[in-house]
Amino acid sequence: MLPSLPGEGRVPYIPPTPRDPTYSGKIIVPREEGILEETPTGGFLKLLCEETTGDERFTLAERTQLPGTETDQIETDSEAVHVLEGSGILKVWLDETPGRAMEIPVQPGLEVVLTEGTRFQWVNDGTTPIVSIVTISHLPFPAYPHHYPAIFYPGKGNKIHQHDNRVEGFYVVSGPGSMIIGSPDNTEVETLVVPPRGAGYKPQHVYHRQFNHDGEGDELCYWIHSMVVFTHRGSRMPQLHARQHGLDGKTPRWEHPTI
Repeated sequence: MLPSLPGEGRVPYIPPTPRDPTYSGKIIVPREEGILEETPTGGFLKLLCEETTGDERFTLAERTQLPGTETDQIETDSEAVHVLEGSGILKVWLDETPGRAMEIPVQPGLEVVLTEGTRFQWVNDGTTPIVSIVTISHLPFPAYPHHYPAIFYPGKGNKIHQHDNRVEGFYVVSGPGSMIIGSPDNTEVETLVVPPRGAGYKPQHVYHRQFNHDGEGDELCYWIHSMVVFTHRGSRMPQLHARQHGLDGKTPRWEHPTI
């Protein structure tokens, strides 16, 4: 049997039917409106999830793991993770050999993508909590980062646009972050502020834009952008992706101040 070629996933792509309405829940979820779930190793603060946005397909959350703890060895849905604070080890099993694992140093600025069904374990062997932003896909499609981490300069951002093949999250680590979002029928738009440590939801088939609203100041907006894309699956994604950004976690995706 020939291996799958790039773009040929395990399951053929079928364009999702647009939802009616395209969204009905919250677009902006401040940190204080998140849903905190206590775990044996720390906490899981759900920001964008079915309970807040009405979209059951993915969750964007802030995960905290306490010092001296290890998570269970699990096989779960696809995850995209960006470490903000703390240190430790991420163990990933890439085959079925018992006890054979790849060990990745965990430190601020580490970006990791795990495809569904990959067995992994987070170990906090440091003295401070590991704080991460995690996006989890609840469908057989991968979650992964998009232009993240990134920095918006004052008054700058991207252009208004929409996607017919993905849902996205916009997490503001610090600074003045805002979104423009279309109404469910895309006939009107409004501007909403995303407070630091909060998140904005960008539904499928809805116009949106994110930017730094402090046009007269000099404060940068540091943000993390992740998504679930319904056209990427199977052979199109590796089992494991890991990339280390600067230790401050703020490696700009776009460095020129005119962006």
